[in-house]
Amino acid sequence: MGDKINEMVYSKRESVLFNSYSKIGTEVLSNHHLCRLEHCGRIFHSSEQLFFWLRLTAYPEYQEQLLQCNTPKEVKRLGERFIKKFSIPDNIEREVKLLRQAIRVKYNCCIEFREFLLSHPNVPFVEYAWWGDTIYGCVDIDKGLKYDWVHGYLKGKNICGRIIRGVRDEKKDVNGMCIL
Repeated sequence: MGDKINEMVYSKRESVLFNSYSKIGTEVLSNHHLCRLEHCGRIFHSSEQLFFWLRLTAYPEYQEQLLQCNTPKEVKRLGERFIKKFSIPDNIEREVKLLRQAIRVKYNCCIEFREFLLSHPNVPFVEYAWWGDTIYGCVDIDKGLKYDWVHGYLKGKNICGRIIRGVRDEKKDVNGMCIL
């Protein structure tokens, strides 16, 4: 599936850019944004925590350790360590499915996230990954514009941004919530 996802080019001016470092009001879109999520009788503090928890369903004792993490960065570091420890192969199709599930839960539980998405109905969301991730995000085409949030164009698969937009646009239940 990762190979089937085409890279795209986005104008910074015509997109909503986000990442966990942004302090411009778009950080709510980041998987590292702190918010209270409830799923399967558990409480999560970010969609990043839920995403790694879902990836480790075959290892419940390690899932519990993820729930003890204090920050999304700690979750990511520990989750990646567990994935490496158990030699869990990269499976972009599975990861996209699990990230979509985590974003749906975030949509249902985080009012700030849901309201942001609904207030931006016709615009692409782009994870501005100046650190080089062209799979889940996008990078500057003109390297001289790195860190510039307004000028230039970004290129990448932007899986995270596309999932967020897809969740925003998909059919909801009668209460306006994502169908899990």
